[in-house]
Amino acid sequence: MNEEYTVIDPLTIQQNMMQNTELIRQFLELYLVQIPVDFAALTEAMGNGQQTEISSKAHHIKPTMEYIGASHLREQLQELETAAKNDADMATLQKLYAPLKKQFSSLLSEISRYLQNL
Repeated sequence: MNEEYTVIDPLTIQQNMMQNTELIRQFLELYLVQIPVDFAALTEAMGNGQQTEISSKAHHIKPTMEYIGASHLREQLQELETAAKNDADMATLQKLYAPLKKQFSSLLSEISRYLQNL
């Protein structure tokens, strides 16, 4: 992975978007708008203790993480999704959610920086 990126993987992005710079630009611009909306929905579900919604929102975000090479975040979302599906208590869900929340701003920052460097 490129040293200047710790969350996303530019090589994965290039491969998933067939080295098409215009396609990469379009998707990353979309992700910069959509990821905060999706993460806000997950945060709201966490705040409301809605396990079904937590599971659903985590599931919804996972594919995007794989497209941008944020496999570690995808794995964390999978853990959260599975725990919510299995009716884990909110303390457990919060423990799984906390690292995601911490990495969220780094994720957006790296996407923005990569987009600017295209």
